[in-house]
Amino acid sequence: MLIGFTVENFRSFLGEASLSMIATGDKEHREFNVIPTEHDDLLKSVLIYGANAGGKSNLIHALYYMKKMIVSSIDVQTEHIKTCQPFTFREDAGKLPTRFEISFLLNGVVYDYGFAILAGQISREHLYKKSRRRTVVFERTAPEFDNIRLTPDMADVEPLRKNVRGDVLFLSWAAYANNSLAIKIVDWISRKLIIFGLNGDAAVTPKAISDFTRAFVQKADGDILEMKRQSGGALFSSHKVYGEDWNTGRIIDVPFADYSSDGTKRMLDLSDAFSKALTESAVIVIDEMDLHLHPALVRHLIALINSIDRNPLNAQLICATHDVLLLDEDIRRDQIWFVDKDEHSVSSLYALSDFKDVRKNSDILKRYLLGVYGAIPDLNRGDSFE
Repeated sequence: MLIGFTVENFRSFLGEASLSMIATGDKEHREFNVIPTEHDDLLKSVLIYGANAGGKSNLIHALYYMKKMIVSSIDVQTEHIKTCQPFTFREDAGKLPTRFEISFLLNGVVYDYGFAILAGQISREHLYKKSRRRTVVFERTAPEFDNIRLTPDMADVEPLRKNVRGDVLFLSWAAYANNSLAIKIVDWISRKLIIFGLNGDAAVTPKAISDFTRAFVQKADGDILEMKRQSGGALFSSHKVYGEDWNTGRIIDVPFADYSSDGTKRMLDLSDAFSKALTESAVIVIDEMDLHLHPALVRHLIALINSIDRNPLNAQLICATHDVLLLDEDIRRDQIWFVDKDEHSVSSLYALSDFKDVRKNSDILKRYLLGVYGAIPDLNRGDSFE
């Protein structure tokens, strides 16, 4: 389960921005929306709000970039590191490190892994673990291999440490060398972190149409009776054809892509991610959650995650959205996050629970639209049409 993610000096984020899945002590909606663990209690879902171009997509892209670096082969990493994008709109930002850190819980152990990039090199890198107390697995304080300090968890790759290049993650090198702990970390990030809607982790249309996929898509289009692939792999959906008296005459198959709405296609795209998350206890990260979807469908997807019966393995959901009506749903204050951009084009990230004056009976939707929490468009900027 994801505990948190931090980014610094990447795209529109200059200072440190940390998204936390740790629940506050608030008892509201705790039974359904919070996962008790032997460490911190964690949130099942988080909603991220903000104006267009405020930085919501950049936050998700930062998480995707970190994943891409970690799961790529060593040779490919040297190319990815060249595409790192420090904050653009300050002259000295390129001289500052770009930093990523992720924390997650696996089999009762908390793992904290992070790295920093500066001038095309891995300037810092670390892996810590905590079962009862936090201990070091390895620490790297500079690009050169002799600045990597190993502990017994990494003893089997000590002879290979001198082969680590400055533009390659040591974690990936250790996994390549079959270190069991490094493999475990890379595997979790590869399989349990599903980032939907960006290159590489884009929608995966299921090859086999399962009962879950069919029922999932039928939430958007109840006229679909069945879905199946025909020879060549083309996807077809089955529909009723009515006679002149509107009695059912027969069932026909039509190309799914030609006869389905954008919202129905979106549900198909999302089905694989939700199926994997619910059956494998994974984390889904979605940019523009409400794209092409009716608000009722968005509520259904969030309720699917914030459920005891339908989410017994405690999958998690992080989504950026403009659907402000969700603010009136059964959502905790620590589940609502905002991304705001200041006059210098710097994005900041903060939670509704950071505001001390938000009472349980506060009209959060109204206050947000009035700008009380920031993260809304500045309609006074630009040319006037009056």
